[in-house]
Amino acid sequence: MTGVHEALAVIAASARAAYDGTHLRVRSSGIVHQVAMTRWLGGELMPGPACMVGVSGWDPGAAHPDRGEVTCRRCPKLNKLEPAIDQMELFDLPGLDRAPAPEQLPAW
Repeated sequence: MTGVHEALAVIAASARAAYDGTHLRVRSSGIVHQVAMTRWLGGELMPGPACMVGVSGWDPGAAHPDRGEVTCRRCPKLNKLEPAIDQMELFDLPGLDRAPAPEQLPAW
């Protein structure tokens, strides 16, 4: 199984390197998105649209770097760097060991 994890890590690292300082376009869409790192297979981080528009199972070849200006109106609103810190708890569950919430849920 190590070979699979290593392959996923190489694919993810290659995708991250391709988006250094660029924006993202999905397939032949005319919309240019901001880039945000999202969780992919095996917990690897992959670049994806900051607005979280669907990319059909996150095919690494479906999106490509674009140096154009961001035209997506949702990306700037949803790509915030600071997480919400004062979230109220809905239920008090005694004895529940609380782990820090992940930045984003996995895509699968």
